[in-house]
Amino acid sequence: MTATARSMPGRAMTCALLVVSWLTACGPRGPTTRVTSRDAIVYLESNVRDAQVYVDGRFIASLDALGGGVAVEPGTHRLELRHEDYFSSYLELRLARAERKKIAVDLAAILP
Repeated sequence: MTATARSMPGRAMTCALLVVSWLTACGPRGPTTRVTSRDAIVYLESNVRDAQVYVDGRFIASLDALGGGVAVEPGTHRLELRHEDYFSSYLELRLARAERKKIAVDLAAILP
């Protein structure tokens, strides 16, 4: 085996790494978590502090982890609070640009 033949796998690996790096750097970005001045913010309160918060069917966080509320784009959104020991509660909200809304949601316990 010659020196050139031995170095070919190394060159192929380097080219593959460069392509993967380029695809990663130029690929689509994930969702942003920045709040903009046009976002609406919903502040939630509930009798179940560790209820899970969903917006438009997507898990956001547990209620006790949301310090300042949930920022969403203006428009109509479906909010849901879930907990395994309580009945879920659903709300449909229409929010304007930069609107701030406080909502209290009490969940009913599931009886044994």
